[in-house]
Amino acid sequence: MKQPKSGRITKGIGGSYTILLDNGESVFAKPRGIFRNRKVIPTVGDFCEVEPSGDPDIPYTIVSIGERRNLLVRPSVANIDVLIIAVSTANPEPDLKLLDKLLILCPKLDIEPLIWLTKTDLSREKADTLIKEYSDAGFHVVESSQEEMLPDEQIQKIFEGHTVGVAGQSGVGKSTLCHRLTGMDHIEVGDISERLKRGKHTTRHVELFPFRGGFLIDTPGFSSLDVDRIGIEEADLIEGYPELLRIAGKCRFQDCRHTGELGCRIEESGISEGRLARYREFLDIILVNSKKYGK
Repeated sequence: MKQPKSGRITKGIGGSYTILLDNGESVFAKPRGIFRNRKVIPTVGDFCEVEPSGDPDIPYTIVSIGERRNLLVRPSVANIDVLIIAVSTANPEPDLKLLDKLLILCPKLDIEPLIWLTKTDLSREKADTLIKEYSDAGFHVVESSQEEMLPDEQIQKIFEGHTVGVAGQSGVGKSTLCHRLTGMDHIEVGDISERLKRGKHTTRHVELFPFRGGFLIDTPGFSSLDVDRIGIEEADLIEGYPELLRIAGKCRFQDCRHTGELGCRIEESGISEGRLARYREFLDIILVNSKKYGK
């Protein structure tokens, strides 16, 4: 009886997959037909088992796929642990609406967000403001300048044992960040904001790169970050605002939405004016669409 080997899908092109086995060996494999019948598509990031196929060109067959922690689409990637959200302090100006959307999406998908401020040397005042605003909200924030990277031990802690993606608006330095982390020139981090503007995704493959005891994903990718188009509901929204979770149950009314209701304790949450305004904007979109589609 064949003994399956365990590994992880690191790349997939044209129905063939590269599997990094637990012993460190990379092999090529194709999935069994049963996955197609069950409408299960092997995805980069999947943990899997393979067996010898007898085909010298594609020597292994994927025979099982492990349960997924999460799944992102377009391009597809599974089992992300950490999402680095890169935000520049200047050139370009920080897109805080995009940042907050990503922070809403992370808890829904069981992903730990890490806010990485770049180009802090261009605007120290803006950097300090953002660090305080998001640290006070309860998020992990790190920073780097155009000259100085994070300390080596901090980078090790972020990646060790984790699968890490990088997201952020165009021009914040995602590709530069990945190159300075890994020294690999061929990593191309997709620009989520550009896809958002176009309303469609630029097709390309996704790949996991082993790094520091974990993996770096070259393109986490999302097809759209409009809150009404990525399945964000009212219950999900507040999970992206830890400040509001602090006052859960403290308002006069149990169903208080923190939009100016009588007896709301919003002043005790510590939320910034900007964060509160964006929360209310997203809430309006969700409520309008809930009414439109009868949810």
